[in-house]
Amino acid sequence: MVLKQLLGHWTLIKMSAISEDGDEIFPIGQNVRGLLTYAANGIMSAQIGSTMRPNFIDPDYRNGSSDEIIEAFNGYISYFGKYSVHEERKFIIHDVEMSLFPNWVSTKVKRYYELDMDMLILKATPISYDGILRTPTLVWKKL
Repeated sequence: MVLKQLLGHWTLIKMSAISEDGDEIFPIGQNVRGLLTYAANGIMSAQIGSTMRPNFIDPDYRNGSSDEIIEAFNGYISYFGKYSVHEERKFIIHDVEMSLFPNWVSTKVKRYYELDMDMLILKATPISYDGILRTPTLVWKKL
Protein backbone atom coordinates (compact mmCIF):
# COMPACT_ATOMS: atom_id res chain seq x y z
CA MET A 1 0.00 0.00 0.00
CA VAL A 2 2.70 2.51 0.99
CA LEU A 3 4.78 1.65 -2.07
CA LYS A 4 1.90 2.56 -4.38
CA GLN A 5 1.41 5.91 -2.59
CA LEU A 6 5.14 6.70 -2.91
CA LEU A 7 5.36 6.15 -6.65
CA GLY A 8 5.74 9.25 -8.76
CA HIS A 9 7.23 12.70 -8.44
CA TRP A 10 7.35 14.88 -5.35
CA THR A 11 8.18 18.59 -5.07
CA LEU A 12 10.00 19.96 -2.04
CA ILE A 13 7.98 22.22 0.24
CA LYS A 14 10.49 22.65 3.08
CA MET A 15 13.92 21.43 4.13
CA SER A 16 15.05 22.03 7.70
CA ALA A 17 16.95 20.49 10.60
CA ILE A 18 15.18 20.38 13.97
CA SER A 19 16.76 20.01 17.42
CA GLU A 20 15.16 18.05 20.27
CA ASP A 21 13.88 21.31 21.78
CA GLY A 22 12.20 22.25 18.48
CA ASP A 23 14.71 24.85 17.30
CA GLU A 24 14.67 24.79 13.50
CA ILE A 25 17.42 25.81 11.10
CA PHE A 26 17.58 25.77 7.29
CA PRO A 27 20.92 24.22 6.23
CA ILE A 28 20.84 25.51 2.65
CA GLY A 29 18.41 28.37 3.24
CA GLN A 30 14.66 28.73 2.98
CA ASN A 31 14.65 29.30 -0.77
CA VAL A 32 15.01 25.70 -1.94
CA ARG A 33 13.55 23.65 -4.74
CA GLY A 34 13.62 19.91 -5.04
CA LEU A 35 12.35 16.95 -6.96
CA LEU A 36 12.10 13.43 -5.56
CA THR A 37 11.13 10.50 -7.76
CA TYR A 38 10.19 6.94 -6.82
CA ALA A 39 9.71 4.65 -9.83
CA ALA A 40 7.86 1.32 -9.89
CA ASN A 41 11.07 -0.47 -10.94
CA GLY A 42 12.70 0.35 -7.57
CA ILE A 43 14.78 3.31 -8.74
CA MET A 44 14.75 6.68 -6.95
CA SER A 45 16.32 10.07 -7.53
CA ALA A 46 16.56 13.17 -5.34
CA GLN A 47 17.59 16.70 -6.35
CA ILE A 48 17.57 19.59 -3.86
CA GLY A 49 19.07 23.02 -4.36
CA SER A 50 19.08 26.56 -3.08
CA THR A 51 17.55 29.02 -5.53
CA MET A 52 19.98 31.64 -4.20
CA ARG A 53 23.16 30.08 -5.61
CA PRO A 54 25.04 32.70 -7.65
CA ASN A 55 26.01 32.06 -11.25
CA PHE A 56 29.64 31.40 -12.11
CA ILE A 57 31.46 34.23 -13.89
CA ASP A 58 32.57 31.83 -16.65
CA PRO A 59 29.69 29.99 -18.38
CA ASP A 60 31.79 26.77 -18.43
CA TYR A 61 31.27 25.02 -15.07
CA ARG A 62 34.75 23.49 -15.30
CA ASN A 63 36.28 26.95 -14.99
CA GLY A 64 34.62 27.96 -11.72
CA SER A 65 36.73 29.59 -9.05
CA SER A 66 37.24 27.74 -5.76
CA ASP A 67 34.73 30.04 -4.05
CA GLU A 68 32.14 29.53 -6.81
CA ILE A 69 32.53 25.76 -6.63
CA ILE A 70 32.23 25.70 -2.82
CA GLU A 71 29.11 27.89 -2.93
CA ALA A 72 27.52 25.73 -5.63
CA PHE A 73 28.35 22.46 -3.84
CA ASN A 74 27.15 23.65 -0.42
CA GLY A 75 23.79 24.69 -1.89
CA TYR A 76 22.94 21.44 -3.66
CA ILE A 77 22.26 17.79 -2.83
CA SER A 78 21.65 15.09 -5.40
CA TYR A 79 21.74 11.33 -5.56
CA PHE A 80 20.08 8.34 -7.17
CA GLY A 81 19.90 4.60 -6.73
CA LYS A 82 17.56 1.81 -5.71
CA TYR A 83 15.15 1.99 -2.82
CA SER A 84 13.23 -0.37 -0.54
CA VAL A 85 10.30 0.38 1.75
CA HIS A 86 10.07 -1.14 5.24
CA GLU A 87 6.43 -0.51 6.14
CA GLU A 88 6.49 -2.20 9.56
CA ARG A 89 9.21 0.18 10.85
CA LYS A 90 8.17 3.14 8.64
CA PHE A 91 11.45 3.75 6.89
CA ILE A 92 12.84 3.75 3.37
CA ILE A 93 16.36 2.74 2.42
CA HIS A 94 17.97 4.63 -0.45
CA ASP A 95 20.78 2.45 -1.82
CA VAL A 96 22.93 5.22 -3.31
CA GLU A 97 24.59 4.44 -6.63
CA MET A 98 25.83 7.97 -7.40
CA SER A 99 25.79 11.25 -5.50
CA LEU A 100 27.15 14.78 -5.69
CA PHE A 101 28.53 13.99 -2.20
CA PRO A 102 31.05 11.19 -2.92
CA ASN A 103 30.85 9.77 0.62
CA TRP A 104 27.28 8.59 -0.03
CA VAL A 105 28.20 6.48 -3.09
CA SER A 106 27.67 2.77 -2.36
CA THR A 107 26.00 3.51 1.00
CA LYS A 108 22.51 2.92 2.28
CA VAL A 109 20.73 6.08 3.44
CA LYS A 110 17.82 5.53 5.85
CA ARG A 111 14.84 7.90 5.79
CA TYR A 112 11.96 7.59 8.26
CA TYR A 113 8.70 8.52 6.58
CA GLU A 114 5.27 9.90 7.35
CA LEU A 115 2.84 9.65 4.46
CA ASP A 116 -0.57 11.31 4.38
CA MET A 117 -2.43 11.54 1.09
CA ASP A 118 -0.30 13.83 -1.11
CA MET A 119 2.23 14.83 1.59
CA LEU A 120 5.43 12.98 2.45
CA ILE A 121 7.75 13.81 5.35
CA LEU A 122 11.20 12.24 5.31
CA LYS A 123 13.46 12.40 8.36
CA ALA A 124 17.11 11.41 8.48
CA THR A 125 19.07 10.19 11.48
CA PRO A 126 20.05 13.19 13.64
CA ILE A 127 23.39 14.79 12.78
CA SER A 128 25.42 17.57 14.35
CA TYR A 129 25.06 21.12 13.07
CA ASP A 130 27.59 23.34 14.86
CA GLY A 131 27.63 20.95 17.82
CA ILE A 132 23.85 20.59 18.15
CA LEU A 133 22.12 17.34 17.17
CA ARG A 134 19.32 18.02 14.71
CA THR A 135 17.04 15.84 12.61
CA PRO A 136 17.10 16.73 8.90
CA THR A 137 13.45 16.93 7.87
CA LEU A 138 12.08 17.28 4.35
CA VAL A 139 8.44 17.96 3.50
CA TRP A 140 7.36 16.90 0.00
CA LYS A 141 4.09 17.33 -1.91
CA LYS A 142 3.00 14.90 -4.64
CA LEU A 143 3.01 16.36 -8.14
